[in-house]
Amino acid sequence: MKQIPETYSKWKSLIQGTGATLLGILLIFFGNIVPRLGYTAFLTYFFFTALWNLLSRWFQQPADRENLLITLAKLLLAGFLVNSVLAQNLAIYLMVFVIAFYQVFTASISLITWFLYKSNAITPRFRYLFDALWMGGFGLYSISPLHDAANFELMLLGFYLLMLGFSDLRDGIFFDTYHENPNLKRRMRVSLPIFITALIPITTLRKVNHFLATNETESAEQAYDRIKIGKSATIEVFIHTSESSLSLAIGHVDICYQGKVISFGSYDPESERLFGTIGDGVLFKADREKYIELCKTESQKTLFGYGLNLTTEQEKAIKERLAEIDQLLIPWEPSNKTVLDKEGNPKHTYSYLLKRDAKASLYKFKSSKFKTYFVLSTNCVLLADSIIGRAGTDILNPQGFIAPGTYQDYLEKEYDKPNSLVVSKLIY
Repeated sequence: MKQIPETYSKWKSLIQGTGATLLGILLIFFGNIVPRLGYTAFLTYFFFTALWNLLSRWFQQPADRENLLITLAKLLLAGFLVNSVLAQNLAIYLMVFVIAFYQVFTASISLITWFLYKSNAITPRFRYLFDALWMGGFGLYSISPLHDAANFELMLLGFYLLMLGFSDLRDGIFFDTYHENPNLKRRMRVSLPIFITALIPITTLRKVNHFLATNETESAEQAYDRIKIGKSATIEVFIHTSESSLSLAIGHVDICYQGKVISFGSYDPESERLFGTIGDGVLFKADREKYIELCKTESQKTLFGYGLNLTTEQEKAIKERLAEIDQLLIPWEPSNKTVLDKEGNPKHTYSYLLKRDAKASLYKFKSSKFKTYFVLSTNCVLLADSIIGRAGTDILNPQGFIAPGTYQDYLEKEYDKPNSLVVSKLIY
């Protein structure tokens, strides 16, 4: 029986951490010299590859030869770009533009989060306004082509890579070590940018599908499912994904404890605004098996389940957190009115289907940050992490924004560690 090979290891973590750390140090001290050298090295390689194709074509079979005009075009283009100061400057500016645009994007998330917290009288909230101002200011300043902000932005990128490298090095160094966490304290973890981690759930699904396409005798469960010998899961984290739409591809997170799935999202269509990214926060508790079946039939989702084996103290802390959340809830009944789908056919809302088919109880929040859902900050991942985090998991991000893919990347890595909390991963 074949299985999808592991993609994470101690040495991979150490190599990635060392590479990110060294690159970060170089960017901090040498600024735009680093990408300029990289630009020159890449185009030089491209130039000599095209030159080799030109010189060796006479020794190749006619069917293997590249079109002569294409080879000459590559040669001339590489020669021009490697010697063009304007093209080099433009490449650096585009790189800085991407960094600055991401800063503005992140600042927008912080600003919207601050506004929602202010509207709901949630404290503390000042750090979101502070992040929005300084990050948005730097981003807008750097986007302008009227001045050179390359060294400044590359220095910030260098510090980010330095912290990312330290996180990977820490994972590699303590890969085989089991750490008791009696105080259930969390450590900060620097993760990849949201636009990268957002693709992890659908990428994982496609990797499974590709493996099955080339190994027709295997099932998805045979290829993916793994359970550490002698371990059992106390609580399970589900990561959803689907190829049917972009929002479903990005994924969703919920947890399952004692046979009940607990999830959070914007399940009241009448409260949604800002293109559906904001709405009343709704929490539901559903029967595990019926919910999994609903996800597969209604949304054509695939679920990846990660089981965590908790100590008595960790489970007690999670129970206390669940009790705290219960004190914030008020029952909510979804409407049985139908809405039109993309083809114009009437159908019930997803919240009604949860109640009808998954035997779910639905609630809204009287108060707390979860009173209003925002897809990019106060989302399903934050709710799940506010519960699982009581066990001391160190996924906590400095900015507090966690995508489903960020969580899946963390859980995959933790499973590969021999002595971590994550003891199983299953596919549904």
